[in-house]
Order: sequence, then C-alpha cells, then structure tokens
Amino acid sequence: MAPDKRFKKGLELFNRGEYFECHEVIEKLWLETPSEDPLRDFYKGIIQAAAAIYQRERGVAGGALSLYKTSLLYLQKYVPETLGLDVKQMIGGMERWFAEDVPPPRLKYRLDPEHSGE
Repeated sequence: MAPDKRFKKGLELFNRGEYFECHEVIEKLWLETPSEDPLRDFYKGIIQAAAAIYQRERGVAGGALSLYKTSLLYLQKYVPETLGLDVKQMIGGMERWFAEDVPPPRLKYRLDPEHSGE
C-alpha cells in the first residue's frame, strides 16, 4: 500500500516552508483516517510540528512550544521511519530548531511506488 498522495504533498509543502499549507493538507488526511488506524497519530504529529513552526514564525512562542511538545509525543512512537519519512531526523531537527534557533528542519523521505506503506 502506497502512502496517500496528500501525505507526499504535505511533506513537500513542509520542505518549501509552507507550514500552514502543510498543516491544512495533512489535516484533511487525518480527518478522513479512522480512529483505529495506526497512522492517525502519525499524521497528527506532523500536523502539530508544522503548526508549531508556523506559530513560532508568527511570534506566538507559547503556542509554538506547546504544539512542538505534543508533536514529539505523537511522533516518537513512529521512530525511526514511517511511510518513508525519517521520523528520527525530523524529531532531531525540531529539537535543534527549538533549542538552538537554527533554521526549521527539512524532512527526509522516500516515497516510491514500491514502498510497503509501513
């Protein structure tokens, strides 16, 4: 099973720095994902990571920090990789970004037609 095309689109938006748009695209996927689907929390973690960056860039530091922390809670159970996304690298990039004020992370992912959907 290949990842949903909205997932790939969301990651591309994230890497272009279009965090609000990433949030919107993956949120639509999340809303359509059944609550028993093991990927639901994975999508939620990405949504919250994108929202955290967006809020921080807008100067809403408290909201950004809260979203960042909850994104980590969601994403940690999907380390090291899920659906071709290097989740470990994403978490590390978010941690550095919040601790050291470096540029937001770029996501490393591979989404090929042969990917199992794991």
